[in-house]
Amino acid sequence: MIMKSLHTFFFLFLLEWTSAFIPVLAGVREFPVPPSAPNRLFYIQRSNNTNTVIYEANLTAGRRLDASDPVSVYWIRYAEQGQRESLSMIQWKLAYGYKHKTANNNSFEIYLNAFKKRTIWVDMQQGKPMALTTINGRKACLQKVFVQLESGSGLMPKVLYVELFGIDPVAGNPVYERMRV
Repeated sequence: MIMKSLHTFFFLFLLEWTSAFIPVLAGVREFPVPPSAPNRLFYIQRSNNTNTVIYEANLTAGRRLDASDPVSVYWIRYAEQGQRESLSMIQWKLAYGYKHKTANNNSFEIYLNAFKKRTIWVDMQQGKPMALTTINGRKACLQKVFVQLESGSGLMPKVLYVELFGIDPVAGNPVYERMRV
């Protein structure tokens, strides 16, 4: 009898505990992973839709980073028909564009317009372009950025937090950081 009561209590506790999370889980959806590309550096996704901003190394015919425009930035409009689309001038200036300066021979420091605090170093390593940044206090190869927006925050959405996903270039382990903004 005691065992049956404990099972019932545990079941009711679990039911009550999980029901508190059902509204949160209902909002979770799968985000598409862009197809791999040889010059892909990283991409940004936001919670308001599945459209994805892609950052790719802009290489010359000699497989060097283009000094005047080292990174190509564009949308994949998954929420529409999956088409590739250029950023608007406003999107470039206020959010997804970047400024850059030469760090050394064919290596660049990139500063995203919406997040100038974190330097991204774009470099060629073993013939492959890479975007390196600091993630959770460690240098890492940046792979993905996820931006959680406050729902219903209008034309100038409020950012609740930003998640950085990368790979430790030496150990090969995943590296993660969530930053409150």
